[in-house]
This record gives sequence, structure tokens and C-alpha cells, in this order.
Amino acid sequence: MDRRQFMGFSAASFFLTACGGSSNSKQAPVIGIQPVTPPVESVLTKSQWEELKSSLDGQLILPTDNSTYPTARLVFNTRYDHIYPQAIARCANEQDVITALSFTKQHSMHVTSRCGSHSYIGNSTTQGLVIDVTPMDSISITANTATIGAGARLADVCDKLTENNVAVALGSCLSVGIAGLTLGGGFGVVGRAYGLTCDSLVAVDIISAQGEKLTCDKNQHSDLFWALRGGGGGNFGVVTSFTFKTHATSDITVFEANFSFADFEKVMASWQALPDLWPDEMWGQFLPDWSNATSRVNVRAFCVNSATDATPYWQDFMHSIDATPSSNTVTTAPYRDVMLGTCSASATACHLATQFEGGRMSRSAFAASSDFFDKEIPPAGINTLKEYIEKSILEGNRGMIIFNLMGGKISQFEPNETAFVHRNARVSAEYYTALPLSASDNTIDAAQKWENSFRQIMSPWSSGGAYVNYLDPLINDPQSAYFGENLLKLKQVKLQYDPNWLFKSSQGIAPA
Repeated sequence: MDRRQFMGFSAASFFLTACGGSSNSKQAPVIGIQPVTPPVESVLTKSQWEELKSSLDGQLILPTDNSTYPTARLVFNTRYDHIYPQAIARCANEQDVITALSFTKQHSMHVTSRCGSHSYIGNSTTQGLVIDVTPMDSISITANTATIGAGARLADVCDKLTENNVAVALGSCLSVGIAGLTLGGGFGVVGRAYGLTCDSLVAVDIISAQGEKLTCDKNQHSDLFWALRGGGGGNFGVVTSFTFKTHATSDITVFEANFSFADFEKVMASWQALPDLWPDEMWGQFLPDWSNATSRVNVRAFCVNSATDATPYWQDFMHSIDATPSSNTVTTAPYRDVMLGTCSASATACHLATQFEGGRMSRSAFAASSDFFDKEIPPAGINTLKEYIEKSILEGNRGMIIFNLMGGKISQFEPNETAFVHRNARVSAEYYTALPLSASDNTIDAAQKWENSFRQIMSPWSSGGAYVNYLDPLINDPQSAYFGENLLKLKQVKLQYDPNWLFKSSQGIAPA
């Protein structure tokens, strides 16, 4: 199942289906995975690799390990299946990370860190050494905080925390790692109520380019702590754990309505006014979907206030639209059930099948880009977008746009208070298309060019910003788009903590 299909399911299953996962009862097929036949020429001797392997408490996976390497090397997006790492170091603890980093410096080898492997442009793989922190997935809870290992997946974080009636604002793709989500900011359905994922951070443990363990908070390495809240994953070191403030859980009421695509302009005009009309406890989406033969418009609200309090706001919104929905539903369910969806009985089902035994989520071939809008889009802009979608349909380009409400607690931070700069945005947008798993690189690249074109079409009305967790290889001046006025400070932090640019990735931050 992919994003093209998630609209046909209940809102309670939204999180499972939001990033390409499968909710089938059977394990998702592992498609196209074969023993490594392309030559992976080792840059080191067997004895050198054995030296690293014997130094790790975790596991070192080499291309010669045909039982594990063919799946271990893969990332979420099939576009990067052509990349074959020299090795994957699955680090069991912080000392393993330090050892692996020392090894890469000794042998002048490119290194990248990995948790969930969802980087949109393949930054979680390399032809060098991958430091995979997946085994470092412990979760401990105190009265007001949760300390979470950087290898934990969102499904497991949600599972463990909600069992204790607490939570952290998380994203919508449950197979994603906590590290990538948090370091880029972290959107989610309780964002207006509790802020971005990074807004709940109390402290971060990180292994620096110098191989030192640093604990960062508002008092220690505060500049690095600032950068780690929205500065993007993989830029400043290898994070090993996060400590978050938690919030109490409550029932979530979900409203959902579907409209004809002909009503696009009417629905969007009313929807984008909601940041000024709805309380912080209510978050919403506007989703034009033309991924299948029938195009339509879907709107949703996720509300942590009571159903009694939320219902009048939803009804007022429905009445403001001069159109009749084909469906209009409301459900109320426990926080855990909504967040885990059809994986509430088994969080493992929300893991990638290529990474975990029992995982039922499949990888994806997709293309995406993003935008932020600080002001309401005028009628001319809405009409331009609708006409471009109609043109795309005629040209055979199928996809969807995921518009999310911003504001609320997100906007209570100043743009320079954390590295996440887009605090003034009213709405975020993700332009997205999912393709068959068998799609060729050329097909995916063509789709990426089309998705990026939405940024050009909407540039008269957008802020020009983009979301660093939705990296787009075709964005002009990407670092300015991702970080805006915070870029200079991020470069200065990079210079202080990684002056030799050990952690170098596509569109990554360079030292000042």
C-alpha cells in the first residue's frame, strides 16, 4: 500500500499508510532483492575489515555476507538501489559509533549515519561505511520525560509511550526513525497542540566528528543543541539518544470529508483560513488526490480537545464551503489507536519488511517536493494550482498534495529560536507521487522533475522555503530554502564541531 491508496482507509489507519506501508495481514513481499551480483570492490583488505569487526559489539555486514547484505544495504526509496556500501556497521552502543568513526577517518572513507533509511535523496546510504544505529533503540520513561535511543522507529516509540499514557509529538510515517524526524523538525497531527517533535527536546547525546560523546542541552553545547532542533539529520555528528518532554494522552476525534475535485477552489479557500479560526488543539489536512482514475479532495481534522468542543468548529468549516461533500464522518478513539492505526495490536507490523522480521511495510519508489505558505493563497493562486493539476492529469502525471496546517504551538517559537526556521508558515505542502516498485531510475527522475515544478508554479505565493525532511535534489539554492536566515549560524556551528567536514552529504551543511 502506498500514499496513493491511503485515502480509501479510515482516518485511524492514516499513520500506517502515510509513507508507503502495507496493512496486509501477510508480510509485504521483499521485491527485487537478490544476492549481490554487481562487483563491490573493497577498498580495504580482509584483515582490515576483520579488525573493525572484532572491535565492535554490534555487527559488521560486508558485501560477502550474502545472507544479510542484500537487504541490509537497501534504503526506503528504491531510487538508490544502485548504491552498494563498502560495509554497514550496526552499532550496539556509543563505543561502536566511536570505533566506526575512527575507522573511517583512518582509512579516508566516506561515512553516513542511518536509522530508518527514509532520506528522500538517499543520504542514509553511501559507497563508504554506513553507521546504522538501529540496535540502539532503548526507550525509558520517567514522570515527565522519555529518553529514546536514536535507532528507535516511530511505531515503537508510540507503542511504548502510549502504554504509559504519555506521548511525544511524532510524524505520520511509523517506519521512520526518531532521529531523522526530530533533527529535521518533525511534523505530526498534534503539532499545533504540542509543537514540532524537536520542540519537546530536553537533551541530545551525540558522537562528534572528533569521536567525543557530547551531551547537548540549553546549558551544555547550547549552540549545537540549537542546530540539532531542525538543522537536518547527518550534519553535525551521530546522535545516539534523545530526551524529550512528554505530554499526557487523550482521546482523539477525527473528522473527515470528501468532495468532488470540481470543488477544489471552494474547499481550499475555506480550509486555508483555519489557522486563524481553530484552537491549537485542532490540526487539519487538505488533500487533493488525483493518483487514481477518480480525482477528489479530502479534508481531515485531528483534535485532542473533546469531541463536544471540536464539533462546532468542524461544522462551521463545513458550512463555510459552498459545496456538498460526498461523505462526512466523525470518529473518536483512544490516542494510541489513532496513532498506531491498524498496527495498534502489533507495532512490529509497522516496520519495513526489509529491516525487521514480522515487518509488513514495503519500500517505495516515489518523488516529492515541498513548500511553505506564510500567507493565504489568493483566488488566482488557487486557480493556478487547480489548472496545473488538471494539466498534469491530461499529461498522465498522477499524484497528490498533502497540505498541513501550521501555527498553534509551532508558531510560538521565533524563527531563530531553533534551527527550524519556518515558524511563520500558515500551511506546509508536500507534492508527492508514488510509483510502482519496479519503476526505473529514469521514471523516478522524471517524476521528481514534475513534482519540483509545483514549486515553480506556486512561487508567486509561497515563502520559497522547503522542509529539510523532504529533501528535493532539484531545489535551487536548497540550503537557503531549508534554513533561511538560520543558515549562517548553522554553518558556524558546523565549523566548530565538524571543521574538516567529516559528515558530508548531498545538500548537507558545509562549515562556514
